[in-house]
Order: sequence, then C-alpha cells, then structure tokens
Amino acid sequence: MSTLFRVRPTVWRLGTAGFISLLGLVLFVATITHLIALQGPLPGLVVAGVGALVAAILIAAGFLLYRANLTGAHLLRIAGWATLGTVLLGLVITLIVFAGIDLPVYAAATLLSVSTFAHVLIGVRDVQRIRAEELARQREQLAVLNRIVRHNLRQVAQRLLGVGGRLPYAEDDARVALGDDIEEIATDLTEMNEMLDRSRAVIDADRAEESVLNLTQTIEDVAAEYRDAHPDVAVKTDFGGEYHVRGGDHLRDALVELVENAIVHAETTPHVTIAASAREGRVIVEITDRGPGIPESERAVIMREAEIDQLTHSQGLGLWFVRWVMDTYDGDIEIESDRSEGTTIRLELPRIQP
Repeated sequence: MSTLFRVRPTVWRLGTAGFISLLGLVLFVATITHLIALQGPLPGLVVAGVGALVAAILIAAGFLLYRANLTGAHLLRIAGWATLGTVLLGLVITLIVFAGIDLPVYAAATLLSVSTFAHVLIGVRDVQRIRAEELARQREQLAVLNRIVRHNLRQVAQRLLGVGGRLPYAEDDARVALGDDIEEIATDLTEMNEMLDRSRAVIDADRAEESVLNLTQTIEDVAAEYRDAHPDVAVKTDFGGEYHVRGGDHLRDALVELVENAIVHAETTPHVTIAASAREGRVIVEITDRGPGIPESERAVIMREAEIDQLTHSQGLGLWFVRWVMDTYDGDIEIESDRSEGTTIRLELPRIQP
C-alpha cells in the first residue's frame, strides 16, 4: 500500500472526529459565556450549566471516538448523525425565533448540545450495528476459507501420497507420467495460494483505495484478453451504454474469475456472454455460459440461503471471492443455474456519474 493510502485514513479520521469536537466547542463557548457573566435567574444558569456540561462531553467524545477502533467511514457516519441533530433542531430554533418567541442564546445552545449528543449516541449505535454485520461477514469468510482450504489440502495430500506410493515401483516411462502428476499438483497448490492471497486482499480491502471505474471498458478488456488467449472460445459482450461504478482492481478480478470458471468447467466449446445494462441507479452485469451449472447446494450457501456447515464440496474459492468483492463494493450477486441451459451470474452495483 502506498504512503498516500496509509496517511489518508488517519487524516480522514482526525477530520471527522475533530468536527464532532468542534461542534462541542462552539456550543460550549455559547453556554459558558452566560455562566461566566452570571446573568439571569438561577434556572437560566442551571440550563446554561447543563448545556456547557453536555458540550464538554461532546468535545471529549470526538477525542474518544478518534482513539476508538473505528474506520474513517464509521466516524463519518457518526459525524453525519451529529450534523443531522444540530441542523434539524437549529431549523426548529430558527422558526421559533422568527415566530417572535424570545429564546436566549444559552438556551438555544443547550438544546443544540443535547440534540447533537443524542444523535452522536444514535450514530455510535448505528456503527455498532454495521460492525456487527462486518464481524458476521468476517466469520463467514474465515469459515469458508477454513473449510475449503482444508478440503483442497486433504485432496492434494491424498494425491501426493498416491504418487509417492507408486514412485518406487515405477518404470522409467511411468516415472515421466508421475512427474507430470507432481507438476500438476504443484500448479494446483500455486493457484490455491494465489486465490488465498486475492481473497485476503478483498477481506482487508481499504475503501479509501476505491476509484471511479469504467465498467464497460473493463468488461471489454477482460473479454479481449480471453479472446486472445483462447481463440477457440466465444466470448461476446453486449452493452446498453457506458457505465461507471465505484470500485478497484478486485472488481476486474471478479469478472476474470467468472469468465475463467465458465471456460474451465464447460463440457463443450465454451460460449460466454457478458452483458451490461442499467436500471434504477444500478448497473447490472450478467455473465452467461452453457456449462454444466452450479450445484444447488453450493449456490444456496453462496447466496446465504443455507449454512456453511452444509458445504460438502466446492469448485473452489472463485465464487466466494466474487461474493466478497460484491460485499466490498456495496453490490449484490444472483445465480441462476440449470444443467440444460447453463448458468447466469448477475452482478448489481451502484451506478455513479464519472
């Protein structure tokens, strides 16, 4: 990761947390000024004192939130709630003043302090909910990685034991074939390691690294890459226009994974179509093939319609990788599979204007 991306999240967190403290500081000054002047009856001083106390808590809250284990996006969400509480009540106070009702500055500041602090608490609760969902996804990811990797490593170990058992008794010609088997096993292990690295990168993805991605051009580049590498494979594209989404390299990797799966698992000459369209602010990408389809048990687990414990076999981490990429970019995935008609995998992502 570049130095820029290491620094930016810290600055972003400092700015959002500092904004909360700044709101508290402004409100604190507005209330403490009245207390210092010792103006007004005792109830007014009590109101100003409460406002100053709550505003001071807001100042401290910004500092504590910065020190907490929260991302810039989490802090921005809390700051957004705080701003909402301040602005909404500020509008109400403005209407009261325009209605001719006399409302002292310290009283207005106290009301704003309480409203802002209450909305900070709402924001914290909202972030706790989001983090609980993120934790659930992380547990899912670990469970999938653990189950699939153990399954694949067990298969590789069995193949190696089989090769090792035949090697001492093999003739020269047979040793060549066994050498090919060992090379194939090594290739499988390498591919498994690469997929694990990619999956880990998606899990650890930093949203600050996202950029505007020309999805139409990315799809065309992926299709051209496979046309050049596999002249016998029919890879077609169908676009309803030019679409942009917020994403990064992982999104391109997900498209590559889906096309690769369609080619590798095809029972006849592979035919793959990548279509893109837009509807209601979303970009829909459909990857269709004529392969044998995806087992219903695997489809149900990836679509989170069944427990991971029911996963008894898998084509690998490919579809899970795509699932996690969609989670990272606020997208969704649907799988329609039929052995006689093939498989259509539909990806939906928020559309943005470049």
